[in-house]
Amino acid sequence: MDPLTYEDIKEPFLRALNLDRRATYLINEIEAGRGTYEMASEYAVRVGDNLATVLRRHAPVESIAEWDLEDLIPQSLGLNHSIITYACEQVQNDMNTNAGIGIRYQRPAFDSDRAYGLITELRDNPEFTNIERSFYDQLVNFSQNIVDDSIRDNAALLARAGIKSMVIRTAEAGACPWCDEVAGVYNYDDVRAQGEDVWRRHENCRCTINFITERNTGFYRETVNNFRR
Repeated sequence: MDPLTYEDIKEPFLRALNLDRRATYLINEIEAGRGTYEMASEYAVRVGDNLATVLRRHAPVESIAEWDLEDLIPQSLGLNHSIITYACEQVQNDMNTNAGIGIRYQRPAFDSDRAYGLITELRDNPEFTNIERSFYDQLVNFSQNIVDDSIRDNAALLARAGIKSMVIRTAEAGACPWCDEVAGVYNYDDVRAQGEDVWRRHENCRCTINFITERNTGFYRETVNNFRR
């Protein structure tokens, strides 16, 4: 029997994503110019969840010995990266255009170290002992981090151009004490200098990270004030 490869799950994954009504709504809103990074973050969760579901169905962990890990994992996550960075690009370019900023989207790099770390974790645990739940959650976490990296890279790019930004981390309902503690509105320069916790996530974290520039005027003030209420 041939090993399971990326090509075996690509079409089922894309089909499942296209049938996901919430994911379709979010990407339609983003493409229509009404998107935010919060929408992109929720979309990333849907993308990651759909990949996890398809892998469970077509590549169950009980059959891990039949996976072509070097092909299946990095290529699947690479497709995730392309889909999610596309959504982030629409959000960022619309935000820049609305603010009169003539800077194009900075695409975050694919985290190959983390992708190959997953391969190592799978290879070192051929029985999938105690890591099955963690593995599937890491697929979603990986997807969310693409949005977080997009925010961080583009805020950094704008900061180098002298444009101030605010980074907003919102805890999900029922979040753990650590997420509640790190939630807040931060000046990007402060986050860059001392606030690495703002970008961190634990497994199964569904907090959202957003940012807005000072040139988004009314929306900037409204976003910050609404968070602080």
